[in-house]
Formats: sequence, structure tokens, C-alpha cells
Amino acid sequence: MGPAALTKLTLTGKAAGFDARTVPAGQTEAGREMKADKAACQPLASLAGGYTHLPSVGVEHRSLDPLEAKNATVGSMWVVSHSPQDAQRVMSDLRTSLKECPKGFKTLGLAYTDVRAVPAPELGDETVGYRITNVVGKQNVSMTYTVVRAGGLIAAFYGVNMLTPDHSAIPEPLVRAQLERLG
Repeated sequence: MGPAALTKLTLTGKAAGFDARTVPAGQTEAGREMKADKAACQPLASLAGGYTHLPSVGVEHRSLDPLEAKNATVGSMWVVSHSPQDAQRVMSDLRTSLKECPKGFKTLGLAYTDVRAVPAPELGDETVGYRITNVVGKQNVSMTYTVVRAGGLIAAFYGVNMLTPDHSAIPEPLVRAQLERLG
């Protein structure tokens, strides 16, 4: 899927309790440089930067802000277009990284620790869920990722909830809404 079609099919506006806003490319470009200090951890580092570790045909980023004041989960999502074979490899390499990098990695002066798989909704062709802790200053920030493959597309969702870290995953209804748009 080319960049124009990807833009059209990526959620924008209010959906499933969140406001999905377009993120200008200039705000995401630094993420392309997320190189892990351990090669085995590169798929995790690339996703932390908002990209996949394999070159893509196109990528669309959205910020996700809750519509309800009592929802403390914020995050982002991005949809990446690959060949079906590369998309399968992204998922396979991600699963390998989760096994080989439980203590985390460093990149761009940032430390990511405590990497572990978490349950994810069974959507698309395959799904991987994991939680990772980013050490910012002296504060630990737990982030939950849900990564879904549908054919040659990867839809990645990242959530943070500072009040209740165990509830930081972007809710399934939003993930499902994005996958439905992709067809």
C-alpha cells in the first residue's frame, strides 16, 4: 500500500474514546535513528522510535488522546506498509527480541528496561503485546505496545498510563477500529 492510500486509511479524529491526530513527519524523524546497543534488541528500539526495523513503503503516525477526563491512558499509533514477507519478518524478529532482551537496551542516551510479553487481543493475522519500562531521569515510565500484522501492514499502538501502568495498553476497540479501516 502506497503512502497516499495509507494516509487515507489511518484513523484521524474521534474514534473508540480517543482523538487520533496526525503527527507531522518532522516530529517523528528522530525515531528513525533509534539504534539499540544490542543488535538483537533493534526491533524493540525501532518500535520505541515509531518505526519498524525494516525499511517500509510508507508510515503514518497519529497521537492518541483520551476523550474522557477519567481515562489516563495516552499514546500513539502508526501504520506501516511492507511487503507481506517483510511484515511477517517484522513480527518474527519482534518475538525474538522479546525473548533475547528481557533486561532491555539503550539507545540515544535512553535506557529501556524490564521488557516482557503481555496478553494482546487476537486480531489481524498475528499480534504481539509487550510492556517495556523507559527510565526518564529517575522516573520509570511503563509503556505497553500492541503490534498487529494484517497482510503487509503493521499497526503499532503504544500507551502510557502514569496513574495505573498495568492499564496502559491502548484499548482493543481502538485497535479494532483501525484494523477495520485497513480492511
